[in-house]
Amino acid sequence: MLVVQGNQEDPLSQILQSSGLLVDKLVPEKLPTTLAGFLHYQSIIFNNVPGTMVSEQQMNLIEKAVKEFGTGFVMLGGEDSFGLGGYFKTPIEKILPVDMDIKGKKEMPSLGLIIVIDRSGSMSGNKLTLAKEAAARSVDLLREKDTLGFIAFDDRPWEIVETAQLKNKKKVIEKIRSVSVGGGTNIYPALDKAYQELKELNLQRKHIILLTDGQSAAGGDYQSLIEEGKKNNVTLSTVALGRDADRNLLEDLAGKGSGRFYDVTDASVIPSILSRETVMTTRTYIEDNPFYPVVQPYSEWTPLFQKGVPKMNAYIAVTAKSRAQVPLVSEKKDPILSQWQYGLGTTLAYTSDMTGKWSGDWAKWGNWPQFLNQVIVKSLPKYDSEPFRVTIEKEDGSTVVQLKAAEDQFLPLDVSVVAQDGSLMDTNSKPIAPGEFEVIFPNNPGMYFLRVKQTTEDGKEKLFQTGFSVPYSDEYLLKGTNKELLKELAAITGGKELKSVKEAFSPLTQKLKTNVPISQQLLLVAFLLLVFEILIRRLGFQPFHFLKHHPKKTPQIGEDVSLEDKEERVKRLLEAKKRKK
Repeated sequence: MLVVQGNQEDPLSQILQSSGLLVDKLVPEKLPTTLAGFLHYQSIIFNNVPGTMVSEQQMNLIEKAVKEFGTGFVMLGGEDSFGLGGYFKTPIEKILPVDMDIKGKKEMPSLGLIIVIDRSGSMSGNKLTLAKEAAARSVDLLREKDTLGFIAFDDRPWEIVETAQLKNKKKVIEKIRSVSVGGGTNIYPALDKAYQELKELNLQRKHIILLTDGQSAAGGDYQSLIEEGKKNNVTLSTVALGRDADRNLLEDLAGKGSGRFYDVTDASVIPSILSRETVMTTRTYIEDNPFYPVVQPYSEWTPLFQKGVPKMNAYIAVTAKSRAQVPLVSEKKDPILSQWQYGLGTTLAYTSDMTGKWSGDWAKWGNWPQFLNQVIVKSLPKYDSEPFRVTIEKEDGSTVVQLKAAEDQFLPLDVSVVAQDGSLMDTNSKPIAPGEFEVIFPNNPGMYFLRVKQTTEDGKEKLFQTGFSVPYSDEYLLKGTNKELLKELAAITGGKELKSVKEAFSPLTQKLKTNVPISQQLLLVAFLLLVFEILIRRLGFQPFHFLKHHPKKTPQIGEDVSLEDKEERVKRLLEAKKRKK
């Protein structure tokens, strides 16, 4: 058995162990994350476990274990279980014999609920999708006379659904699911708008749920806002999604707003959180008037109550599904104990608790251990084991599982192949010979679980279960060094096989020659020529005349001058005098 529960103290595990059952006890955070982890057990017991601590993937794995492999499942009550635990419209609700909502059987207090959800860029993808799905589930839980508002915010608030009585749930859900991703994050204006919308409404319960995965770009006077809201009976719960959320702010807001704070790392639990908040806001799901349960005429249960029925203090109100058996009911006809068959597995729901706080005199009842044992034993698989010999082969891109029964027979088989992540494989099964069958499905490497159900001519069910792995392609196999191929390559290329490591570092018989590009040298020459050309264009050849000849030396005063030079000087002076005139 796998008993899953938090830190509460009750004798459940000890009672089961004393009757000879092997029990593993886990907290919700340690639940397996693969199908193999659940198939290890014949029955799984959730003892007051909140759905907000179990991921959607883990719930799907449990559903597959129950439906396809006959694993039993039992849910026991408490303030964190059933509807109060957030299991509405989850795979766990699907496998149980009860629905989490109470379908209008009670007069609930008038309720006003506003959901405020972050639609900033960081919420893109799965986060916003799950947040919208969570809001849609909350709408399903509300009655048409309840009041709902839906505000999405980025750098400013967007009123997607105006705060008013629910008149058309389908239309409201369509509006919620139409929300797209926006820009930044600014919490205060959206929260302020939610408080203002609820402020003047004449309702018995008024509640706000705030969900964000980031930090607000601006602050605000949250203290005054919440204090004013509390005067008008408005409460606030907050959800911090992911590592980047401002946990300190959100936890502080929830504390001051008389609500609850949820620190979420797995976005798949958002729907459970919002449905739990919606249920807890009404607080009418807990029936806490002491009563004596009524025993229904089921032969396997009535012997336990021959000496009377103990008094019970409280339970969580649920609705039995149409095919469920209900051995125990309350005075209001609500199921206390119910059971049914889901696929190959049997599931039971007991809506009171184990501690005695709710179960009252049941915890002191002499038949209490027998009652609990019978609840768990009822969930155990009910089938005969049929041996098969299994072989696995690959053929044309498919995996072929061949099954050979112990006896030659042509009885039809119901075959199911489930992957480690819980996904059901598309299989094709057929008989190929007396007592031999073939199951074909796509060849994807991984771990798989095979379940074969065979119904005999007298209606008895026989079951065979096993696990197997499909390996990776042969090209990934480690087969050692292919020496024959290496010798062939050496012969083709004119090389040789080296006998030792030193040969790989022996001197070369010919010196290596390499081609050295001269592009850099040519670029340098081109650059120098370019500079020389620019100098010539700007300054001409005059600066370079010294390269051709030396300039004539001008005679100085006192030096001897020839007659020709004297005549030339006189001639220039006369010409200069004429120009002045």
